[in-house]
Amino acid sequence: MSRSAVLRGHRAGVTSLAAGWGSRSSMLLSGSDDQTCRLWDTRTSKAVRCIRGFSDEITAVELAGDHSIVAASGSSIYIYDQRAMNVVSQASEAASLFSNKDQGEVQALSARGDFIAYVDENGRLGVFDITDNPPSATPVDGHDALAGCVCIHPELPIIASGGFDRQVILWDMASETKARSFIAESCDTCDDPAKSFNPPFAYALDFAPEDSLQLVSGHADGSLVCLSDETVFRWSECHGYSISAVRFVSAKPEILATASLDCTLALWDAESILYPDVEAQSSAVTVVGDKPRQLALVELSTKPDTLAASETTPVIYTDEGCDIIAYTIS
Repeated sequence: MSRSAVLRGHRAGVTSLAAGWGSRSSMLLSGSDDQTCRLWDTRTSKAVRCIRGFSDEITAVELAGDHSIVAASGSSIYIYDQRAMNVVSQASEAASLFSNKDQGEVQALSARGDFIAYVDENGRLGVFDITDNPPSATPVDGHDALAGCVCIHPELPIIASGGFDRQVILWDMASETKARSFIAESCDTCDDPAKSFNPPFAYALDFAPEDSLQLVSGHADGSLVCLSDETVFRWSECHGYSISAVRFVSAKPEILATASLDCTLALWDAESILYPDVEAQSSAVTVVGDKPRQLALVELSTKPDTLAASETTPVIYTDEGCDIIAYTIS
């Protein structure tokens, strides 16, 4: 894994990244604490669109449908038609707006086609269709604390969410009801004081890029968890501190990438996580003693918050301060 490009333009930390697909596979969308969103052409490493004028920092971004740009700021979700945008646009020029004002600040987004799933600071999940104007959702209670991550399955009608209550919840997308959940327990045998006092909040998650129901989540104590069918496996010693982002590499689905607040970016053999060579325990979670097979580890100069993976090339993107760094996987 080698550093291959730097995308510069933001004036504060990058908080969220989303890679394009299909006709927009060369696009990358970013959100920042500088209260702007930028759309990048990864072939030139240049920003081609910028949205300014948000009143709060950007907490999440997504590329949805064929032409939509979606950004969460405060308790609002802004939806833009890329075709109608100027090179520099204002937040107020959104084609449509979803307000979660009565529920709380939006923490994370996930897109599949025209559908957006979101979670908020009060632990609620909501789903809406971006083609509705105005879009509407009826959020449902799920987590007992802030929900910080959400992911729609690429094929199945399933949504996953994770929260500061240490829960990972699987939802039925049609009925928006809980289908399954598990709670990550603290690492009682961990020798690292930082991990012992850092509860395993669910910070990040991603579904495996296939039809089966396999989900990997990253936790605040540096552990990885794989939920597969009726089994749950956990590796306690993957990172030295909180895992802030988890992403399967689209162009190399046999690889899982993780970013951590220990200032590292790691690549893992996905098969060793999805199909661990251990027998599942009768208890709810099987703790695996050895780490998954690590393929690469890169030290970063700052604590990363987010990850994105190109659909067509073996490239992943992460934040390093105000910059976005591209790494090519050999």
